[in-house]
Amino acid sequence: MRKAVFVSLIALMLAVCSLAHAQSKSDQNAVGTWSGTWIGDSKGKFEMTITKAPDGKLSATMTSTPDQQESTTWRSKMVEANGDKLTINFEDTNGDLDATLEGVIDGSSIKGDYSVRANGDQVDAGTFQGTRN
Repeated sequence: MRKAVFVSLIALMLAVCSLAHAQSKSDQNAVGTWSGTWIGDSKGKFEMTITKAPDGKLSATMTSTPDQQESTTWRSKMVEANGDKLTINFEDTNGDLDATLEGVIDGSSIKGDYSVRANGDQVDAGTFQGTRN
């Protein structure tokens, strides 16, 4: 009986370590500086930096520059990396706009969909793509 419990505990510890390693690897897959473009109801360029704090929490900042307009700075409210999938919820520094990016990371490239809302109403949506700097 003791041997079975011991073996079960070892198996559980290995499973937990494996899961923690997989989560850490997906987090590291997202961490870095990304540059790219978007096209939808508007179009332009962006630069996004994703960091991981000592407590393991991911955060991101982004500067977006629509064609022929001034830049907007965004800060993350939520960053979730799960394998090759990345989801980020942003708000602009004025708190007027919310944006959601849902992308897939493939090596040093990322692509996906985005949407921007003002007062709960969608004001822009489309696709984005970028590369790790």
